Amino acid sequence: LQNDICYEKSLDQRKFNNQLLIFVHSRAETAKTAKALRDIAVAKEQLSPYFVKDGSATQEILREEAANAKSADLKDVLSYGFAIHHAGMVREDRELVEALFAERHIAVLCCTATLAWGVNLPAHAVIIRGTQIYNPELGRWAELSPLDIMQMLGRAGRPQYDSEGEGIIITQHSQLQYYLSLTNIQLPVESQLIKSLPEHMNAEVVLGSIQTIKEAVDWLGYSFLYVRMLQNPALYGISELTIRNDPTLKQRRLDLAHTAATILEKCHLVRYDQSSRSLQSTPMGRIASQYYITHSSMAVYMRNMRVNLSDIELFRLFSLSGEFSHITVREEEKLELMKLAARVPIPVKESPSEPSAKINILLQAYISRLKLEGFALVADMTFIQQSAARIMRAIFEIALKRKWSALSRLCLDMSNMIAHRIWRSQSPLRQYKNVPDIVCRKLERKSDIEWVRYFDLTPSDLGE
Repeated sequence: LQNDICYEKSLDQRKFNNQLLIFVHSRAETAKTAKALRDIAVAKEQLSPYFVKDGSATQEILREEAANAKSADLKDVLSYGFAIHHAGMVREDRELVEALFAERHIAVLCCTATLAWGVNLPAHAVIIRGTQIYNPELGRWAELSPLDIMQMLGRAGRPQYDSEGEGIIITQHSQLQYYLSLTNIQLPVESQLIKSLPEHMNAEVVLGSIQTIKEAVDWLGYSFLYVRMLQNPALYGISELTIRNDPTLKQRRLDLAHTAATILEKCHLVRYDQSSRSLQSTPMGRIASQYYITHSSMAVYMRNMRVNLSDIELFRLFSLSGEFSHITVREEEKLELMKLAARVPIPVKESPSEPSAKINILLQAYISRLKLEGFALVADMTFIQQSAARIMRAIFEIALKRKWSALSRLCLDMSNMIAHRIWRSQSPLRQYKNVPDIVCRKLERKSDIEWVRYFDLTPSDLGE
């Protein structure tokens, strides 16, 4: 249904020779949408003259460039006047699409939000095909953020390129009022600082910007949170009586600073002297600030770390990080997780239906370079991988501060394995894409000789 609507709106614009950007929310959807629109145009015999005119120079240019395209999906649709663009394409294909669109050879470009943020490629009309996107931080499908919506719509009718533009949002009827309010600038932006106040305050203490609670109160007075508390006190749980008695909300800021300092002290990230109201950073607090680790995760690490932690226990400790508390196991993922659990090298004690087991399995699958099937599972693995290196480095720093040499070595090895996506038992050549798998397996069995000389490998064999 959404593809039919996209096609109708595209046809309306092409009647006036306008170019379109159609934003979808996954890389695979760019190709699916472009092919669906191409198939509808072919079935209705409307390719010419609306999308690419028969016998035109544009048709010849598109056919020529399609033959040179490296992406099979792009090659499939380009000669019909449609194209795709996403971060997973090779640079040459992306640059080709951008050049052809800028020269008005491409009629309809299906792309992801990457193009809205990273590439200055305007069009007369923009279609946002669906407004729900999988959010790995929440572990579920969620509505697009207002910033993303406005950024995408902002690509339509840019002043230096066009006198007017058109933006179309395809969404559920229940969300209609929300997006109408959004486009009319009727939704105020509210502060989210309270949710992560301990982390921000710890960073300021580490920097030396805050050394007392009084300085923390003054610091909060310069925040956007303070501005919104004055503008919309009810949303932040502040009564009218409180506002009348304390117009500057000094007591409220004091309560917030005291609560955050108490939490940080409980997690051993700061030293908080309640008599003098002074704040002092600790080594653990400096590690948390340097690696952007939440106070809850630091508490988990310090509570569960032991001098003789094994590989199995270290992976389990990683999976307990607060950064992944939103990750859940869906019913349709259980079978694939069970298959992955049998393939990863480090045994997972918990059942694959446990969230911690899922995190453990996905991290090992990332290091092992295993292929995943489900889109949501791929998104979860990407989110875990993005945080894995800094979290493991933070655990390494904690072990180093405690002078646990064996655990420090193990954590450092794990950090390198995550960074290079190879296990300790594997040949370092597995970092290179062009080295045959059989060569790597032979090298791993002959670790006691000079393996490069043994196989007479050259830089070209290593992909360099």
